[in-house]
Amino acid sequence: MRTAIRQRLRVATALLTLPALARAQEFPRQQVRLILPFAPGTGSDAIARIVAHETRNRLPHPIVVENRPGGGGITGTEQGARAAPDGHTLTLGTTSTFLVNPALNPRAGYTFERDFAPVVGVGRSFYVVVTANTAAAPKTLGELIERLRQPGAHGTFASSGAGTITHLASEIVLHKAGVTGTHVPYRGSGAAMADIIGGQVLFGSDSLAATLPLIRGGQLRALAMTSPTRFAGLPDVPTLIESGMPGTVIDAWFGIGAPIATPAPIVAQLSEVILAAITSEEAKPRFEALGVDLLALGPAGFAQFVRESGVFWRGFLQASGIRIEF
Repeated sequence: MRTAIRQRLRVATALLTLPALARAQEFPRQQVRLILPFAPGTGSDAIARIVAHETRNRLPHPIVVENRPGGGGITGTEQGARAAPDGHTLTLGTTSTFLVNPALNPRAGYTFERDFAPVVGVGRSFYVVVTANTAAAPKTLGELIERLRQPGAHGTFASSGAGTITHLASEIVLHKAGVTGTHVPYRGSGAAMADIIGGQVLFGSDSLAATLPLIRGGQLRALAMTSPTRFAGLPDVPTLIESGMPGTVIDAWFGIGAPIATPAPIVAQLSEVILAAITSEEAKPRFEALGVDLLALGPAGFAQFVRESGVFWRGFLQASGIRIEF
């Protein structure tokens, strides 16, 4: 009797998994959208386009990047969370969109744990504190901080949006230095960097993808790297640690999620394809040029990584007292 019951249970379980397996075998039936909740020209945009390019020959239909900026990344991330859970919509998220924004903004209508199925942990990168490359702009991070210490100083700093790591990185620098500044959020890194170059804003912190061409082109001056060691592409730029901020390292990670109810076989298929693409010999130098360290984590590893990162960021935000106006 017990043997017969166990056999029936196995048959029932197999039948229940058939629809999901069938959908995985048919997948994808059309192009896959990769929602990017930031404007073109950001570091996240560059990473999303590497993923799309490197998977072009690995799926019967391409992955297509859709830029959906707004609300510091909340707008596009919400759209990704609410998309049909059929695997044809993915979202490229970051530390800020998957963790910081939901923690600080009660209007964010999602959380990573509740609304997303982890697909791939792509990589992490560090930031550059920059100002205009002009005679009037600060020459070093120390000079920037001293300027902000002056009575009546109203130093401004730009970001690609409230709550993004481009915002928080500057907030952390100000907090560590014991000075304040006025945040000026933009809808993307391009506009933020343009106003720093033009002198309308004093400084900012952004990814190597967004800043390196402008630094090498002589339009921006790099004051410090947020990495633990100097970046090989900018060997003369000191780290925050070398600039008098011991132990200060600021990074941002990037990963891909699917709507939470996406069938597990489809999530597994997407993860396998994307992991193979981003770790290919063709892709590695493209990530290195952006200063991105590959994580290459599958669904379980990425979920654990986000949990551990969340403990750090929520603890830091609470201890530092940093508040963000969205």
